[in-house]
Amino acid sequence: MTLRFGKFKGQKFESTPKWYQEWLLKQDWFKAPTQDKPLHQQLNGWDGHSRKGQAVYDAIFEQEKAQGEMLDKMSGMYEEGGLYYGI
Repeated sequence: MTLRFGKFKGQKFESTPKWYQEWLLKQDWFKAPTQDKPLHQQLNGWDGHSRKGQAVYDAIFEQEKAQGEMLDKMSGMYEEGGLYYGI
């Protein structure tokens, strides 16, 4: 990852001094946001009527669709231009 800020702007994170890496990783503002629960667990008890539940359901659907497309490509089932390409 290339840093876009600070003293080492433009440098790769891995090439910065160890002390800086340790300091940066401890900063709350630098940490990536985390989800409280995996998406499937967020649907637990959803009755099919709330907007939040629908948004979670849609996100799960999009993830599964993307995973399916990736598996198709990896298994050689991906069709492009009428031809099948294997691995």
